[in-house]
Amino acid sequence: MRLRTVVFGTVGLLATAVAVSLVFAPTVAGESLATVFGSADPTTILLAGSLIIGVCAAFAGWFAGLFGGGSPTAFDVAVDSPPEAVTATESQLVAADIDAAIDDAVAGDDAAMDTVTERLATAATTAYAIGAGVSREAAGQAVRAGTWTDDGVAAALLAPDEPQSLLARLRLWLDPESERRRRIRRTVDAIERVSGGER
Repeated sequence: MRLRTVVFGTVGLLATAVAVSLVFAPTVAGESLATVFGSADPTTILLAGSLIIGVCAAFAGWFAGLFGGGSPTAFDVAVDSPPEAVTATESQLVAADIDAAIDDAVAGDDAAMDTVTERLATAATTAYAIGAGVSREAAGQAVRAGTWTDDGVAAALLAPDEPQSLLARLRLWLDPESERRRRIRRTVDAIERVSGGER
């Protein structure tokens, strides 16, 4: 138990006792104090007692803060490190690597695009195997042949020998970043549809 808790608890208990005596039996409390302190006026004695308790409380607070030491309470810990400050910033977020690869691929990094298409091909193989109820080997062949989906853009992105449409190639020439992002997005959507997922 921390010293601060003990000191404030004791001072609070004394202050409560005085307050209760003043409320419920002011005459008796004043006369009791007069017996202890002499023939002074009871009201004056009560006011002086309240002032002394206030000064003691202020001193106790200063003393407890100066020498309070001890282990922090749960409240102190919550103030120093609030729950909303707990984040995952010190560790890599799930799928952060693929997000970075997609950004690089969209920007024109061929190696990053290879990484993205490999990951998407693996996901498409799994989704098609589950959705169509076929083996992974048969699903892999369907992905490589471009027959796993009816979306020509997605099929061509993952099929080595399947060319993109003339319109898609024109888009790639006019606005390469937007077209690369569109192809990736279409492939992700096709994978979700094949797996039975809903957007």
